[in-house]
Amino acid sequence: VASAYKPVLVLHGISGDAAQYTNFVADLIEEHPGTVAQALKVFEGNPESWIALNHQVESIADTIAEIIAADPDTYKDGYNLVCHSQGALICRCLTEYIGDHNIDTLVSMAGPQLGVYDAAFFSFFPDAIDNLTLEEIYHLAYTRVMQATLSVANMWSDPNHVDDYLSDNKFLPKYNNLIDHDKKDEFKANFLSLRKAVFTVGQQADGVTYDGGIGPWQAAVWEYYAPNGTFVDMKQQDVYKQDSFGLKTMDERGDLELVVVDGVSHNEWFNNKDVYLKYVFPHLE
Repeated sequence: VASAYKPVLVLHGISGDAAQYTNFVADLIEEHPGTVAQALKVFEGNPESWIALNHQVESIADTIAEIIAADPDTYKDGYNLVCHSQGALICRCLTEYIGDHNIDTLVSMAGPQLGVYDAAFFSFFPDAIDNLTLEEIYHLAYTRVMQATLSVANMWSDPNHVDDYLSDNKFLPKYNNLIDHDKKDEFKANFLSLRKAVFTVGQQADGVTYDGGIGPWQAAVWEYYAPNGTFVDMKQQDVYKQDSFGLKTMDERGDLELVVVDGVSHNEWFNNKDVYLKYVFPHLE
């Protein structure tokens, strides 16, 4: 029988909830008896999961602190975060935001770490969007009101308007440490106190950039659009070249894993047992 893992906290994606992870958590415990695991019942469904991400990160950090304070012995040797989609981005940001966090392994399942840029997200915006094209959404997404209220606006990264993104997106440039802010050094040190970071995603058919939940799916493994529409790989990204929050250091010390699995669609990371048994749980060893 496989040995127990360190405790596991699981976080759902946008419009998701903890109940979606019932089987995922049960299988984790069945495969590794004695493991303490739970899906976080925070910011569930619509509209709660659509709330601005700066607020979600800070609030979920408090929730995790409460869980640990209630059972310090269980968590004293560290714990793992296994998170999906928007939740995977939130969890990566938590590894930067929480000081002295004692997080062992971060597993990001199809999380839009470099942002989203896809017409599939139009439905999250207010009706005012109806007459806007993909190329025009940034006018709405980067307004103060959208940045203060809507998670998708916080993830919106328009490759044709990088200056606007850096100046007006109030979430992602901060956590990617591409702008100056007073927690910059702290964010990097906190991320690098992880034992390891794993980023998974499913590779889609040629020319398909939407995996059923995020677009481009490549953002989950630190690739993103250049302004001309081609993809720039991780090592050519500013976050890596500048080692802005520690991604390059994590890679160079051998503790960064990128897992790209052919044909896995967005929600299979948590609802297809074959997928998570093979490509998620083993990272928690």
